[in-house]
Amino acid sequence: MDEEPHAAERISRQPPPFARGARHLTMLTGSPWSIVAIVVALGAWLAAGWALGFPRGWELGATAGLPVLTLVLLVVVQHTQNHDDRAIQLKLDEVIRALEGASNSMIRVDEGSREDLEHVRDHFREQVAPDDGEQRRTGEPGATGAG
Repeated sequence: MDEEPHAAERISRQPPPFARGARHLTMLTGSPWSIVAIVVALGAWLAAGWALGFPRGWELGATAGLPVLTLVLLVVVQHTQNHDDRAIQLKLDEVIRALEGASNSMIRVDEGSREDLEHVRDHFREQVAPDDGEQRRTGEPGATGAG
């Protein structure tokens, strides 16, 4: 009996050009070399301004160009973050699906409203009774339950 291949096995290993470029640019801007490049560019920009007598066009280049650059980088980083978030979510969905005793309805919990998520969190809080000497888990981000 032939088993159908897992959907992940059919994933194209060649992302679209924008996705490749966004991931590459995100990796570059998050590297230590980007700090060096920013410092060098800032020094060159200040030196050019000083050499030219700080003309109005020099000032406008910074006041108009930097916000546009910031917006472009925001879009690129957010695209990469969304992709990574989706991949992690799918990996967690696979773990939930594979675990015996786990509720498959948890796979769709990210589609719920804030109130729905609070209800599920409260449900899990009720399921976990604090042990002697152990703090009760809060369910808040960063909470580990360790005392």
